Amino acid sequence: MSKSRVWPRPWAFGLLILPVAVYVGFTVTPLPFLLSKAGVSVYEIGTIGSILQLPNILVFLWAPLVDVRLRRRTWLVLSAIATAVCLWIALPLVSGSSVHIMTAVLLLGGMTGSLVLASSGGLMVTTLPVADQSKAAAWNQAGYLAGGALGGALVLWLVTRMPVVLSGFVIALVLCLPGFVALTLPEKEPSTSNWFKGRFSELKREVKLVFGKPVRRWTALLLMAPAGTGAAQVLLPAIASHYGVGASGVIWINGLGGGVALAFGSLLGAMVPADWDGRIVYAGAGLTNGIAGIVLM
Repeated sequence: MSKSRVWPRPWAFGLLILPVAVYVGFTVTPLPFLLSKAGVSVYEIGTIGSILQLPNILVFLWAPLVDVRLRRRTWLVLSAIATAVCLWIALPLVSGSSVHIMTAVLLLGGMTGSLVLASSGGLMVTTLPVADQSKAAAWNQAGYLAGGALGGALVLWLVTRMPVVLSGFVIALVLCLPGFVALTLPEKEPSTSNWFKGRFSELKREVKLVFGKPVRRWTALLLMAPAGTGAAQVLLPAIASHYGVGASGVIWINGLGGGVALAFGSLLGAMVPADWDGRIVYAGAGLTNGIAGIVLM
């Protein structure tokens, strides 16, 4: 008789990523829409959006934290709580008069949220067999993208119906609670390690390894290309009111509709056969994005 499957299952990583997903979803959809309603210019909203992208770009600088002293699951829970607190503090500041303080708080929340991302990735590798990691990665991406879209819709729905402090508390709970799933993972005690000694030299070697092989070089270039960053998406909710789209329209289009589409697209990653030519897959993705761009224009 075969033994029952041992926790964690791959779909669990769709839950572990939700703290950072909901946070990013807030900065991409409700934040620019609410700032626009508060009279903040589209240019300034774009600047704030660019600043809040920095933690996801520079996460490699502090990601080594999750490998020292504490278990990764502990880092994940603490980071999720810190991110939730930052969002709760920042939400009442989205009024136009406290934009600089709000941006600083959200930037700090982005840094702690990026540690959730780093922790969940580490847990995926250390607690799952190799055969399950691709499925877990697909669920992780589905949770990140769909959770962000749906979380953003939830924030916008709450702030239009409840006092901002209360709605901030509710969304903070929604943000941090999935992180506690990490405490159920069978992670071993971390080995004794120095904080950062030798880690940056190791990081340098890994970067050289990525760019040193032609087969990886093109993939890295595609991932870092400006067209793949999605940086301009923060402007869409900001200009929504200029096109007569209100909060309900943003909730349905960017939140619910976008969340379902993103979840479906992410889970397709686990369905694409591993022996497909990667160039064909990339070309198909590029064609799909091109059609979406034409529709948007």
